Amino acid sequence: MSHAYRSSSIAHYPCIETWALAKGISRGQAAQYRRIQYHTIRKQLNKPIKLLEGSYAVFPHLTSHFGHWVGDQLGAFLWYARQLQALSNPPRLIAIAPSQSWAEFLIELCPTDSLWVMTPQEFLNANWVLQRAMVLPRMSPWQNLMLLRDCLSPALPRSEEPLSESSSPRRIFLCSQRQERILNLEAVQDLFRDHGYSVLNPTSHLPKQLLRWIRQASSLWCEQGSMVMNALLSRDRPYRLLELSPLNSCRYPSELQMLGGGVYNSFHLGLIKPFYCQPAVDSVRLDRQLHPYQRQLVVDLAVLRQELAREGGSPQ
Repeated sequence: MSHAYRSSSIAHYPCIETWALAKGISRGQAAQYRRIQYHTIRKQLNKPIKLLEGSYAVFPHLTSHFGHWVGDQLGAFLWYARQLQALSNPPRLIAIAPSQSWAEFLIELCPTDSLWVMTPQEFLNANWVLQRAMVLPRMSPWQNLMLLRDCLSPALPRSEEPLSESSSPRRIFLCSQRQERILNLEAVQDLFRDHGYSVLNPTSHLPKQLLRWIRQASSLWCEQGSMVMNALLSRDRPYRLLELSPLNSCRYPSELQMLGGGVYNSFHLGLIKPFYCQPAVDSVRLDRQLHPYQRQLVVDLAVLRQELAREGGSPQ
């Protein structure tokens, strides 16, 4: 059973959550969200029903939200797609992806015919009833991320020779190019470009190509939020992260801070070097209500200019 979840910038690929129900019971990820998830699932009960014949393996929860898809599921897809092949009559693993290009990359990474990849819209159109289903355990984010980096590494080999500027960007600023994330976005992008950086929106590039660029880049800066997951997938050298000031983020409830982005970022704690920014709206109420990664930031251009110059990127 599926429902819309947040928003998607990719046309025809809605952001959704999907739940596996066995005898009317679903399995939530965190107690804090149990009540709202229960009522959200109930609203989907009257959808059309479609039967999916055959033998399948399913996870208790899926999402096409990029950050949670990478942080909670992608490693599990890659690992279970291989492990299930050891069975005499392996079930196909039902999967989802945040975009068509990521769906194609996922299929490429997994054994042939090991997956049944559905689009988010197909999930939304009906409640799917499975004839024979194996409900797999849910991995913790750290289990998922450890397996993910091991399974993905062979597809992203590091070149012994440094890549030329013509073949790949050597300095990268990863950015969704949405002003709701950075108030003074245009000025920030201009400043990075002036210092020889390529401003890349991940949705405009094929995943394998983008991840190789991130892996090889001599310098990487990144917008906070789900954008970081691109670096987490492939980066093994330090990088800079535009992040909300800890004076604001510390007010958010501690029991919610590590759900999602907080626990994902902790996986790269030794690589992330924060560049702290002020919120666009200085509000104690918003500090307590919005997750720190949801806050719109204002980047101090003078300090950013100093940091970029210190890296050796003189203005062009």
